[in-house]
Amino acid sequence: MTAPAQYLRDLREQRESRRLGVVKALRDTPTATNIELSKVFGVSRNTIAEDRQAIMEQLTQSTLSETEQLRAAMVTRLEKLDGEIERHRLQDGRLPMSLIHEMHLVTRSLIELLGVRKPVTEKLEIRKRTISFSTSIVGPDQSGTEPKVFALTTEQLALGEGEGDE
Repeated sequence: MTAPAQYLRDLREQRESRRLGVVKALRDTPTATNIELSKVFGVSRNTIAEDRQAIMEQLTQSTLSETEQLRAAMVTRLEKLDGEIERHRLQDGRLPMSLIHEMHLVTRSLIELLGVRKPVTEKLEIRKRTISFSTSIVGPDQSGTEPKVFALTTEQLALGEGEGDE
């Protein structure tokens, strides 16, 4: 190993052991200031401030990863439970009401855990049909009655208005 590589390795080891010492010192005396800690470890207060910041970042990272792991494990368990409920469909493809309630609880738990709804994929088949019609008014029919005349109104009616009109 070359001398510069050994020097960098020694610096990293000293930094890690100092940070470990800072953590232990802060555990014993949580109110210790950067100046007090710098005197104990023989470095500048800026170095202690950087060490504290690095320790906090490392703590945050490990906490997030533990939380993410727990969340992923819970999601896996809930999805497995959802699959178990799906297996209890009746022969006609329907679920009993009690299982629908359980599925609702599982879905609600997933929403609370993830903070979002689980994506739902639905296939809708929409068929458009063109309806054509023709209207013709002819003379009196065979019974001798006059044809009725229809008028087209373009005014908008309120709901319920116009019912019963003949």
